[in-house]
Amino acid sequence: MAESTQLPAPADPESVHIIDISGYIFRAYHALPPLSSSRGEPTHAVRGVVSMLMKLFEERKPTRICVAVDARGRSVRRDRFPEYKANRDAPPPDLDQQIKRVMEVLRAFGLPLLEVQGYEADDVIAALVKGTKARGLKSVIVSADKDLLQLVGEGVVMYDTMRDRVFGTEETIAKFGVPPNQVRDLLALMGDSSDNVPGVPSVGVKTAAKLLTAHGSLDGIYENLDAVKGRAKAKLEEFKDQAYLSRELVALHEELELDFDAAFAEWGGGDGEAIRRLFTEMEFNRLLNDLKAEAPKATQVQTVLSKEGLAALALEIRTAGRFAFESVLAGGFPRSADLVGLSIN
Repeated sequence: MAESTQLPAPADPESVHIIDISGYIFRAYHALPPLSSSRGEPTHAVRGVVSMLMKLFEERKPTRICVAVDARGRSVRRDRFPEYKANRDAPPPDLDQQIKRVMEVLRAFGLPLLEVQGYEADDVIAALVKGTKARGLKSVIVSADKDLLQLVGEGVVMYDTMRDRVFGTEETIAKFGVPPNQVRDLLALMGDSSDNVPGVPSVGVKTAAKLLTAHGSLDGIYENLDAVKGRAKAKLEEFKDQAYLSRELVALHEELELDFDAAFAEWGGGDGEAIRRLFTEMEFNRLLNDLKAEAPKATQVQTVLSKEGLAALALEIRTAGRFAFESVLAGGFPRSADLVGLSIN
């Protein structure tokens, strides 16, 4: 039996934590009992998301972290297929109100919020994963969305914090019966009732996995349709156009242009005063206590590259009487990496 996939070490400087915030908002909203402040403001979804974030900060100590957000308004998928997600009711007013509050909290924590008009958070995540790979970084996708299993593999894991589960290639195979590079076509065949993706009727996960294992891809299945037997063949013939439409709908758009510099910048911890103010307004008393004396504030960084700057720094150190320093290395292997600088605090 293959070993389970592992998360990168806490505080790993080569990892980017990418949060699928919409998924956590909806899960918290439906999983937790309704809760309101003494002024009647609904807060349970916000509290659930904040608890998740603080647990992530405490346990993972992320050095690079960003948030993918669903864009409101027009959708390229709805343009292609008007029935896409048309089966969903409008969010209740108390959820919409809490989503706005979550965004306030995320900004107070200093987390980059990334969205692209017409696209979903999953597309933003796909583009971010592509960007991390191009920069030699690793991705931790903080989500439980099965669609994102298309992305996992070498240097990319999905972390479901609520169930404390980590998904890589082996876990994806265990869940779906196919590796990540076949998940898109499997989802296209299965369809998805929650998103109103039609798929091929009567083709479930086991049949889809069996077909993809035998023929490699959706194209391979249709190129070898004569080899498919029984009811599945008839359904595939009848709903071929629907299968390819579904593949368009579940495919992730990794080509989006994003502010990668902001997304992958080192995280400073946020604005402690703003965080405490929001927690006080929403009466998150226990979470205020968890902040202890003060939430971490954004780090002020000054780069010293001249003799004059070095002399000024030496004077500051002598005046302070004590300091801490850490080696800055070009790579993750201390014994062999080149020293490129010193971090002094």
